[in-house]
This record gives sequence, C-alpha cells and structure tokens, in this order.
Amino acid sequence: MDIDLIGKFIRKKRKEKGYTQEEFAKKMGISRYTLYKIEKGKLGEVSFVKIWGALRLLGYDICIERHNPFANPDWNEIDEI
Repeated sequence: MDIDLIGKFIRKKRKEKGYTQEEFAKKMGISRYTLYKIEKGKLGEVSFVKIWGALRLLGYDICIERHNPFANPDWNEIDEI
C-alpha cells in the first residue's frame, strides 16, 4: 500500500469538498496536526484507523483484494497533484 498516495488522495478530496484542514480534523475528532501527518503519508505516526476514518468521511472505503504485481493501479487522478 502506498501511504503517500493515500495521503495525497485524502488531501485532494478534502480540498475538493471545500474543507480546511482545521474543519476536516474537527469533523474527524483529531487535531489538525494529525490530519497533516495523514496527508503527508506518515502512517508510522498515525493510526490506520484514523486514515480509514478520513476516507469514510470523504465517501470512500478501503477494499482489500489480492495484489497482481503485473497490474498498474489506476491512480491517474492523483498523478496531477
């Protein structure tokens, strides 16, 4: 799992929905600094549950499936970040 990409995705979707970091962090029940760490992909410093919570607030969920090392994941919308 590429935590940096997940963080960028959360940041992009948060901004698209018009939330500041402060507003979104408050909605999640976390500090703005914790949200900052999530968006920077610092999973070692932030619980995975908090990352999952951010994705759920943005209308997304995590799907675990068998990885195909020969497939290219579709992260095209994040490449523009």
